[in-house]
Amino acid sequence: MKSYPMRALWAGALVLALLCCSCREPEAAKAAQEPTAPARLVVVVAPAREQTLTRTVEVQGALFPREKTVLAAEADGAISEVMADFGDRVAAGQVLCRIDPREYQLRLDSARAQLEQAQARLVNAKANFHRASELKKNGLIPQQQFDEISSTLRVAQADAEAAANAVGLAKTKFDYTYVRAPFAAYVQKRMVSLGEHVGTGTPVYELIAIDPIKLRASIPERFVPKLRVGLHIDLSVEANPGRVYSGVVRRIAPALDEASRTLLIEAEVPNPDGSLRPGYFAHVTVNLGRDRALFVPQSAVMRYAGVSRVFVLEHGVVRSREVETGVTLGSGIEIVRGLKPGQRVVTTDLDRLADGVRAVAKEQSPS
Repeated sequence: MKSYPMRALWAGALVLALLCCSCREPEAAKAAQEPTAPARLVVVVAPAREQTLTRTVEVQGALFPREKTVLAAEADGAISEVMADFGDRVAAGQVLCRIDPREYQLRLDSARAQLEQAQARLVNAKANFHRASELKKNGLIPQQQFDEISSTLRVAQADAEAAANAVGLAKTKFDYTYVRAPFAAYVQKRMVSLGEHVGTGTPVYELIAIDPIKLRASIPERFVPKLRVGLHIDLSVEANPGRVYSGVVRRIAPALDEASRTLLIEAEVPNPDGSLRPGYFAHVTVNLGRDRALFVPQSAVMRYAGVSRVFVLEHGVVRSREVETGVTLGSGIEIVRGLKPGQRVVTTDLDRLADGVRAVAKEQSPS
């Protein structure tokens, strides 16, 4: 009987504990049903900044001779001498080969002899005319005789002039027996052999001039507004690794290629040692001058399926922006379209971002 009060005391404590638990259960359930505000993502941002850069465009090009010509024989005959061969460097006016000149020499000698005869007749006709003029003044010869003497003088003058022209033509034909280089060049091909008979118009040599050498390259459409004659270019070729050549844009095509949407330019590159050869492909950098451009860190640009995007943080909310990128400069990348100066772009956690996500900008420590 003494243990009864103790059991009653424990029973009362248990009832009290159950009552307390029953009171707290509704409060816990109510708290679980209340919505909780989502946590904001902490991101690092950087402003889009304008800066000055030297604008360049890198393209592929090809080298061509400054001049290329095929020399043809201007006289008939056999090749009597060959003075230049394949690969030779020749000066302007240098004789490359000779066509047998003997027949042309005879024609020239004959024309000169005829000229001497015509000149002698002219001298005699002039003397007769002067004497007849004196006699005519004194009335010692009739008019008809004077007119005949005058006519003889005119014929002699015409004969002398025709003989002089014949000498000039014979001299030209004789000179044609020399095949000369019209400009300083290299012999690309020799097409005739010693003793071979050639006729007028027969190809004998192919020459190319390569100093300066021509470079042709196609420039993408978006760079065309900045092109102008006089722009500086640099180029390199695989045949001469480590060497950079410089040149100047001399000509620009008037229209774009419709298929490639590019514009052809032509530059001249000094080549005194002949180390650049026609047919080489070249890696070309065209200096388009200084320009202002908008840059963001490269880490701010996300690319997927050929589309470039950045995330702009505005009033605590991330907004997706499709952009067009340009050149890279150090750790930055140019934004050609889709962003304005001063807009803050996110540079971290891009894979966790989407349009409309709430975020907090993390202050960056000064670099």
